[in-house]
Amino acid sequence: MATTGSLTGALVRLQLKLSWRYTMSSVAMKVGSLIMALMLLGSVIPLMWGMFAMRGTSIATRGEVLTSGFALLTLLWPIMVTMMTGSNDMLDAGRFALYPVRMGRLMPGLVCSAAMGLGGVMMLFLGIGYVASWSTSPGTLVAAVIGWIVGFATCLASSRALAALLADVLRRRKARDLTIVVFFLVIMGFSIGTQLVSRSLAAGSITTNPDEFFAGLSKTASIIAWTPFGWSWGLPWALASGQGFKALLWLVLAIAWLVLMAWVWAHQFGKRLTSQLDAGGEAEKITKANPLDALLPATPAGAIAKRGLRYFRRDPRRLISVIAILMVPFLMAISMSMGLNDAPPDQRILMMQVLTFSPALAGWMVAIYVGWDISYDGSALATQIVTGVTGRDDRWGRVLAALILYAPITVVLIIGFTIYTRQWQVLPSVVGVSAALTLIGMGIGSWIGSIWQIPQPPAGSSLVGRNGTGGAAGFGASMIGMFLPVIMTLPVVALAALALLVNPLFGWLALVAGFGLGALVLWWGVRSGGRRLDRTWPEVLAKVTWKG
Repeated sequence: MATTGSLTGALVRLQLKLSWRYTMSSVAMKVGSLIMALMLLGSVIPLMWGMFAMRGTSIATRGEVLTSGFALLTLLWPIMVTMMTGSNDMLDAGRFALYPVRMGRLMPGLVCSAAMGLGGVMMLFLGIGYVASWSTSPGTLVAAVIGWIVGFATCLASSRALAALLADVLRRRKARDLTIVVFFLVIMGFSIGTQLVSRSLAAGSITTNPDEFFAGLSKTASIIAWTPFGWSWGLPWALASGQGFKALLWLVLAIAWLVLMAWVWAHQFGKRLTSQLDAGGEAEKITKANPLDALLPATPAGAIAKRGLRYFRRDPRRLISVIAILMVPFLMAISMSMGLNDAPPDQRILMMQVLTFSPALAGWMVAIYVGWDISYDGSALATQIVTGVTGRDDRWGRVLAALILYAPITVVLIIGFTIYTRQWQVLPSVVGVSAALTLIGMGIGSWIGSIWQIPQPPAGSSLVGRNGTGGAAGFGASMIGMFLPVIMTLPVVALAALALLVNPLFGWLALVAGFGLGALVLWWGVRSGGRRLDRTWPEVLAKVTWKG
């Protein structure tokens, strides 16, 4: 029988091999992984050097800044990992259910495997900076090493514990939908709150005096250090301040919290080892046909469009994408409205005119939806393939469904924002830019969707029941889908700017150019994407099929 050490090594090697296989599975995964790695290193390395520089600061400053920062990271780690990337099921409990292995022997390997990723690399660099900043004496150096090990282990255990709890709770559709809505509301609230704080800083409502800032940080850090998120990170601070008993108490509390998180994870994982089967699906009431069915053509493209429209009602993931796209213009409106009252009259008119262009942002985000739409089909895509539907019909059907859904939304937003700002003279420019971004976005999305496909969990599965196969590729493709339409729309944006600054007649040119350029890119995207799908249907089906 294999020892715990050999089993741990086997699990780590398996995790690395699976991650490497998924990363090298396609060009999209390679490019996306490279982009994410570069962005991570570009943000983490400066922070590491900043912590190196803090080595010469006072004990109080180091303790307050580092304890608060790492405590915030420990708090956000499980939330962001669980909600944004999901529970990595490469080493899911169901995969070990048939083997005579107990949870106690799996635990060390699972902990080490959880650290194998970009998050682990980030924590390694930050840990080097954290330990270096406290290397002013042997005692604080040892305390910093212990604090980093316990803190990192807490991040891993808490994220897995939260994912395990949510995966068990969110098997009911209503609970999942409610959680998704709450999560998006939190994101929206955080975004709006950030804008309010930035505006208050600019207006002087919030102090920017360093002395007052550190005075407030001192009180906050003192409270944070006594929370489960700050116990481990405050160890060298307490020891350097000559408070050995407090450091020992924090160490005991940090280890106890780590043991609790590990127990929750182990308990949930152990339950899955003996009951790995997912709960049965929920029955759904069959409703009458959608009235739009009579308006759509009786063609393969029309059938795909009908199916896509039905998915919006039955699949909460698509519904959330609509809500997210709908909210983007309002975020910009809130941000700009904060400065309208304090702006001079001439500048205020210009800001109101720019505000009228907010609905164009909704069209800007459509490329991401059209690009990922085929990935939501999963193995059901096989039914479409065997019927002989061409790639061009698939692309046109998905574009038609998106137009039926997003075009009325965009029109309502344009009319509403124009009524609010009363800048009717820029209406042709707004319509032109919105049409260009929407149609170009759909064309780019049709092309992207034929190249990048990512397996998505079925609509009836758990919210966090995702694997780690699509994060990097999805990020890279989303970035292309967001920025490429903007670049291609620049000629229309230039005409709209001339309409604002030179002559309103340029707005009518922007209107014509927006529809013309958008239609051209849409035709190209559907044609190119359709041809690629015709050549790669088997590969596409293999990519979108959920293997969890």
